[in-house]
Amino acid sequence: PYRPIFYNLADESGIAELAGFWDFDFSDYSLGAMRSWLQVRYGTLANLNQQWGSSFTDWNAVTPETTREAMKRTDGNYSSWADHKEWMDISFANALKMGADAIHSVDPRAYVGIEGAQMPGWGGYDYYRLSSVVGAMEPYDIGDNIEIIRSFHPSPVFVTTAFATGPWEKHRLWFELLHGARGHIIWDEKGDVVQADGSVGPRGKEVSPYWNELKDGIGALLINSVRQSGPVAIHYSQASMRTDWMLAQRPKGDAWVDRMSWTERKDSDFLSLRDSYCRLIEDEGLQYNFVAYGQVEQGELLKGGYRVLILPRSSALSPLEASAITDFVQQGGVLVVDGDAGTYDEHSRRLPQSSLAGLLNGQTGLGKVIRMDALNYHQQRITGKGAELQQAMREILANCGVKPHYAVLDANGNPVPGVETHEFRNEAITIIGLISNPPVNVDELGPPEFRANQPFEKPRAVRLVLPTDLYAYDVRHAKSLGRVKELPLTVDPYEPLIIAFSPVPIPELQLSAPARIARGRTGRIGLSFAASTSAGTHVFHIDVVNPAGEPVTYYSGNVLAPGGLAEKILPLAADEKLGRWTINVKDLLSGQQRSSSFDVF
Repeated sequence: PYRPIFYNLADESGIAELAGFWDFDFSDYSLGAMRSWLQVRYGTLANLNQQWGSSFTDWNAVTPETTREAMKRTDGNYSSWADHKEWMDISFANALKMGADAIHSVDPRAYVGIEGAQMPGWGGYDYYRLSSVVGAMEPYDIGDNIEIIRSFHPSPVFVTTAFATGPWEKHRLWFELLHGARGHIIWDEKGDVVQADGSVGPRGKEVSPYWNELKDGIGALLINSVRQSGPVAIHYSQASMRTDWMLAQRPKGDAWVDRMSWTERKDSDFLSLRDSYCRLIEDEGLQYNFVAYGQVEQGELLKGGYRVLILPRSSALSPLEASAITDFVQQGGVLVVDGDAGTYDEHSRRLPQSSLAGLLNGQTGLGKVIRMDALNYHQQRITGKGAELQQAMREILANCGVKPHYAVLDANGNPVPGVETHEFRNEAITIIGLISNPPVNVDELGPPEFRANQPFEKPRAVRLVLPTDLYAYDVRHAKSLGRVKELPLTVDPYEPLIIAFSPVPIPELQLSAPARIARGRTGRIGLSFAASTSAGTHVFHIDVVNPAGEPVTYYSGNVLAPGGLAEKILPLAADEKLGRWTINVKDLLSGQQRSSSFDVF
């Protein structure tokens, strides 16, 4: 109980300016380490010279090209520049690993991470590398990095920070919870959550209802359930990001020196395209995983049971990646290609022909290759457009047999764009979370008068169609909905619906408590169900109330109940108030509530 939640190695860290692009680091120390890495990677100086198109005669002379030098090349070979950028990613990850290893040497089970993590891209933010060296992150939700972080294994836990007020801040914290957040940090710079005199400030009063709801069992319930994803993979390629950046910025000459972190976010078709595919799949009621370059090389596409792989401008592929993607398609997978694919190697050197030329020319075996252009979907969906792309993606998925288990449909029987479906499994019980799914940066939707005409600011009437008749429970409202095959629901713009479904009714909750407990002694409260439950882990929220009717927070809280069985220990202080105490218990899944009283003497 007294250990840190996690050890924070750095806040808003990165190489140079956050996730901005810079030539960095050409110090002797860095280049010396890079040369050692290159020797392992290439083996001989002749191999390096052949790849880079260079003529070094001594390893100690090997120096990568700067951006300005690389942009002047006319042979499409940016290997020297790209290898340096990869080395920067490795250096950043190594630095974090050194810090994590130091802490783990004295606290092996500790969570160690970083705060203020940036969008995927420059500045060392290759999340495939970072996810293997830190166990916790507090990221800004930019560039789909939340989805990227939760896709990789081992996946770090992450928390978010509460900065603001208003309905979209409430939406953001619910949104992060459904996407896997474990909690949030309260940023109270102005003292408007807790004021100088210790009283609750205006912001604290506004946010306390949903902050308390999050921590009073719903967060614990989702954390102890398993998030589900569909058999759809989106390729995560740091090499392709580097190559695409070079091709986009090269015609602009030295303009790249003015690019900052926010520029890279606002002005990146590579980032926008990836975002478009995320929203396109979510608008079909499905979830997905990013599969990184290293995972592809290790056979994850086939081992993971994926049926669809999306290549969003995956221009730079290693031979192992190209081979694995080819195997995936020839064994029946569907490949969605957006932009040029495999036209460069993993070092950003242009190839004579695409490494996927066989697939692109029709040698697909049992699978299929489909070309799409979804660049602007993330904008089209804001204005109610994008129906053609939605239909195209729907047909691709349907032809692969990929569809949501729990379909969210409009009055015409079509998926509802702008409503995201999250599915969690708790043994035989399924938990569905439905939430409005606007762009994360809601202020970028435009002025309020424009947003008022968009679906993201309005309640949405939907039908939730189940795979079979199931017993439904409204988790947030603690209400049984009976045995259903379909539910008419209204999705609020700012808050989620969280519904649990069970193949059999959840049994009757039982509470066993002593009639009397002496001061300074320990009471034991038994929690169980009248019969076996189909859930793997129930979460009980317990409120203990003293004789004055005051909730006693240090005895209250959440209790995990594997198999529906749990015990609550009440170690009463020697000076506790005498009289009649009450314990109130709520099962988060079924909404059942029980109370019992006991005398303290």
